[in-house]
Formats: sequence, structure tokens, C-alpha cells
Amino acid sequence: MKQYQLLIASLLCMIIVALAPIKSEANTIISVDGIKVNNTKDTNQTQPITNSPITLNGPAGEVTFYYELVADAKGQESKIVLNTENSELLIAPSSLSVSIDNKMVKSIAINGDKPVREMTVPIKGDALKEGVHAVTVKYYGVLKEGICVKQGTSANWLTLNINSYYQLNGLVKKSDVSLGEYPTKFVGTEEQPVYIVIPDKASTSSLNSALQMTSFLTNQSGRKNTVQIIRESKIKELNQNVVFIGVPSEFSNSNIKKLWQDANVKQIANALNLSIRTLKQGQKETSAMFVTANKAADLEDRMAILTNPQFSKQLSGLDLSIKDIPKQLKLTQNGSVTLEQFGAENITLDSQSTNSAHYYYYVSADTQLNKAFTLNLKLKKSESITSIKEQTELDTSTNMELIVNVNNIPHSVNLRTLADSKDGIYNVSVPIDAKAIRDNRLIDLQFQTTGLGVNNPCKETDEKRWIYIDKDSSFTFPIIQNTNEQKGITFAAFPYPFVSTEGMTVVVLPKKTDVSDEQLLKLYSAILQGVQQPTIQLKTAEQVTANDVEKANVIFIGGPNEQPLLQKKATDLIVSYNGNKAVLSDEGFVSETAQQFSWIQNNPWSKGNNSILVIDHQGSTLDYMKNNFLEEIINSDELATVVVQSSDKQFFTNAEYVKTNKQLSIDSKNGKSNNSISKWWIVGFAGLLLLIGLLIFRVKRRKYKKLR
Repeated sequence: MKQYQLLIASLLCMIIVALAPIKSEANTIISVDGIKVNNTKDTNQTQPITNSPITLNGPAGEVTFYYELVADAKGQESKIVLNTENSELLIAPSSLSVSIDNKMVKSIAINGDKPVREMTVPIKGDALKEGVHAVTVKYYGVLKEGICVKQGTSANWLTLNINSYYQLNGLVKKSDVSLGEYPTKFVGTEEQPVYIVIPDKASTSSLNSALQMTSFLTNQSGRKNTVQIIRESKIKELNQNVVFIGVPSEFSNSNIKKLWQDANVKQIANALNLSIRTLKQGQKETSAMFVTANKAADLEDRMAILTNPQFSKQLSGLDLSIKDIPKQLKLTQNGSVTLEQFGAENITLDSQSTNSAHYYYYVSADTQLNKAFTLNLKLKKSESITSIKEQTELDTSTNMELIVNVNNIPHSVNLRTLADSKDGIYNVSVPIDAKAIRDNRLIDLQFQTTGLGVNNPCKETDEKRWIYIDKDSSFTFPIIQNTNEQKGITFAAFPYPFVSTEGMTVVVLPKKTDVSDEQLLKLYSAILQGVQQPTIQLKTAEQVTANDVEKANVIFIGGPNEQPLLQKKATDLIVSYNGNKAVLSDEGFVSETAQQFSWIQNNPWSKGNNSILVIDHQGSTLDYMKNNFLEEIINSDELATVVVQSSDKQFFTNAEYVKTNKQLSIDSKNGKSNNSISKWWIVGFAGLLLLIGLLIFRVKRRKYKKLR
């Protein structure tokens, strides 16, 4: 009997296990209908080698990239195709060579007569076997014939273009995407951008979230249009990975709604919910990231998790729900900012890699402008930089220098004079020019080196001299102790203070006119350039209240006729309106030719140092930021408070008017001060005369008494 009971129990367990849902990789794969998927893992299709051009500098330069096969490849069509462009000054014996797994495969002659070429390299033999394979491209460039002729000039170069590719008739190892690979896997190219898909009727909170995420991802690539916002009804095909962002109930397109349903994204209340899924259509597939929350406000409140590197690099897995909003570290501590906070890792420069990337950072609002500051570098170097042997072999005029470019102003560090290292680390203080910090508070930082290569054509060497810059190197900025020292804002400071992390930035949409997603993205990209991300709220003219803007920096799209809140403060605005038309003549402009205009001033609702920016238009144009108007504002370094673009696209400012009024104000203050001083001199002189008169009167009176 017991045996039968055990048998029945075993059968029941087997049935329960069979009926239970099995969690497997298949759960993360979604079949796609209604949207064409062009992205592919099929190795018969071409696979790009690089998503950005690679420049090799002569006389000798090289680069290595890798591919991995999960099985032996077969067939005759496996190949590497290099599309290159080179200097027109090259002569024989300039060459381009390719090796696979350290085995030279092919070399070709190159010259300046044919600067653009395509090189096809067949992949054969061991290079088609299962495993990881290294492909090295080597460039050798000659500019001038002769013995001991220097070839290492800026005119000696070859560029490997982004349309270079490999094609393998085998199975390339599939790269499974996870949240841990965000943001890298969600940055496209200008030819094949990553789409950020939002609902046709997205709420302002969902739109705000998408704009912030798109700006962040675009900044990761350093190029425009690599990540684009697209409404759900306009998406017809996918050539890259994709992001769907918003509350699922906001989507209305049947194909997109089915994707959300099949993705089965966890919906945890009061949380940011993230999922990675594979979208499959036949042999073609792509990766999709679903970003959502139960409420659009919950999504908006937690966007820093996806736009702040401090948080985004902590993501992992295929599904993740984040309830608690992490505390953002204050990047500037007592005026000190590390290179890591600029977004830089440890940097190594050598004879081949002489330039670092550019790193950007907005200094805080309490940084004192027009005062010198310091970069405290922590360096390591190769011993050969200052070795006695090297100094005797090389010309004594050879210098080795680290150049620190701060907003294109160079600052020099002589690498030969480094001394007093501690555990191999050299601490070097570099005084930075006071003019390096501009009014917009943006720092563009780049490192360069000279002299690390042996610039002697009669001497061949495999020596590799290098300099290592630690990411804990830091800037120390002067801090304003008295907030009254902070001056009024002009367009020279833009996008500051709207990039400041100390407060809130509110963007207010107009009441009547629609603003395109592309125009809004331009505005957001201007605000979200640095590592640190300000808190942004997006509101409509009907939604925004005086309380919303009281302690914020505010960008109004549209003037008082589109913004009821501005209408209530019409008398406090520096640009007045006559009906729906701005009276720009008061600021020195011809109103009739003005098409787009903007002004910046103190926030009339705020008791602090907050500002407002108003972007408006008039005349025939229906766009607020047409014809690169926003780019002109961003790039303006004039101390102006009003800017105007005319109907023929000319750009004007009131910088001279501001300068004149400022001087008149100073003269007026000085005049009042001088008048005050003059009055006291008159009073003093009159008092002195009175005192002298009294003394004379007393002397004469005494004499008169003596005579009597």
C-alpha cells in the first residue's frame, strides 16, 4: 500500500513540475510582427569593425580588433574589408598591412594619388577555427625620400572609416545584451541610430524622461543623431537596438502594445522597472530595453538612475525594479573635483596615443570666476623618460612635455623635471589660467604629449615611453564666500545656470503652439552636456504655477501671449510687449525684421539668484528654435541679455547696450559718491572759515580791551 502511495505522490510531483512555468532564455525572446527588423546576427551579413573613424598617425601606427567564432567557419566568402582614406602627400614605400593572430596575411602599397581605397583581406585556415581571433591593421607612411628624413608630421596619416566590415561564413558568438551593458549597447551611429520609442500622446512626465535619456545617450557617442526620439506610430523598422519608454497604458499602436504585453515587464508599484528582451523576426534579431513605471511621475523621479553614471554603471541582469531613489553624491567637495568626476578613467599616453579624449564638466554655482585655480596631477612615467642613457643618446634639445588643455588654453608640464616620487607616483600642481573658466562654467579638458616618440629617423628603437594620469587627480577651484559677489546672468553664461545641480530647472511648453521633439531635444542636449545632470521638470503653460518656479531656473518657450504666468509679471520683464508683438526697439533692435528672439534675466518670482530664459518668435515663422537659433545662443560669448535672429538669419545681440548701461550705472554711482564727497568738502571749508572768523574776532576783542 505504501508503495502505491509513493508512486501516486511521485506522479503528482511530476505533473506539478511539468505544469509549472519554466524560466528560461526563451522567456526573454519576443516574436515581432508589424515592424521590420533589419538588425541581424547572421554572419553572412556584414558586421561593422568600428562605429567611429580610427586615425593612425605616421610614420608607423597600428590598431587591433577582435572577433570570436563559436564553431569552425566554412566556405570561401569569409573576409575583412577595410575602407580607408589617407594623406595625399604619401609616397612609396607607404603601405597598409593586415595580420590575423600575428600571422601576416596581406600588404598593399598606398600613395597620395589615390587617397580613398578599399582593401579586401580573405580569412582562411586557422583564422576560421572556433575561438577568439585578433586582427591587427598596421600603417607605414612616407612623405619624403632620403636618408634620416623626419616622417612624423601631422600630414602623415591614414583613417580607417566606419564602413569597414568583416563577413564570416560561420557562427559568430552571440553577444547577449544585459542591463549591465547600458549605455554602451544603446548608442547607435548616424547611419543606424538607436530609437527611443515614446507614445503618440505621451504625458509630459514620460516625454521629459525620454528627452533626458536620449540626451544622455547622445552625449555618450559624442555625435549628433546617433540616438533619436520617435513616436510609436512612426516606427516601421529597426536597424539597431531600441528603447521603449513610458507607461504601457499610454501606448496605443497595436504592434507596440503587443510588444509590451509579450515582454511581460514586472510592474512594481512606486519603482522604476527595467527589462531587456530580444526581438526576433526570422533569422534577424535585436535587443530592446523597456523602461517603465506604474505612474509617469515615478518614472520621471527616477530617471537619474539611467542618466547619472554613478548609478547606471551599477545596473545588471535582464529585469530590475528600483524603488529607492539613490542619493546623488555632490560632485564638488569644497571646490575639489576629480578627473573621475569629469567622466575620465585612468589615462595612459605614449608615442602612439598622444592625445586623450575630451572631458567636460560644469563647475558649481559657488565657483569664483576670473580667478586662477589648480590642477593637482598624480602621474606615473616610464623610467626611460629621464634615464641618463636616453639623455646622452638623444639631442639635448629634445623635450618631453605633458600639455593640459583647459578650454583650449594650454598649460605645460615638463616630464623631464619630475622629481620626489612616492611609491612611483609624482604629485604635480599645475596653475590654471584665470581666463580658462568662461562665464558658462563649462570646462573642456584634454591631455596631450610631445616628445614621447623617438623623433630621430636615423635611429630605430622599440622603446615605448609613456605617461600615466591617475583618475584621482583633481582640480581645486576658488569658492565664493559671499553670495552677493554673484553677478547677473548674460548669454555668455548660457547654458548656466540651467545646468546647475544646486537647484531645479523647469521647462515650460507654450499654450497654443506645438514644439517638435527634435527642437526640445536640442534644448535638452544643451542643458545636459556635462557629467552631472540637473533635475529637470517639463510642464505645460496650463500646468505650471508660481510655486513651481519660485525656487527654480525656468525656460519659457513662448512669450507672455503663450505663457499666462509671464503675462502676470509683464511689468517685471526686460522685454515689453505691445499686444502680441515684442517691443524690441527699446533694446536697440529693428522689431520689424526680428523673427526669433530670446532674453535672459533674474527670476521675478524668486528671492534668490535664480534666472529665467524666454524663447519667442514673431512674424511668419512658426518655430521657436529654427535655423540653428539655439546653437547661436549656446555659442554666444557676448555679455548680452537679449538676442535676435532676423528673417535673413543674421544674429544680433544687445551686448553694446548692456555694456553702455553698465558703464552709466558705474558712472552714476561714482557721480553720487563724488557729489557726496564734494558736499562734505564744502561743509568742512565753510566750518574752517567760520572758525578762523571767530579766532580773528576774539583776538581783535582782546586788543580792544587792552587799549581801553
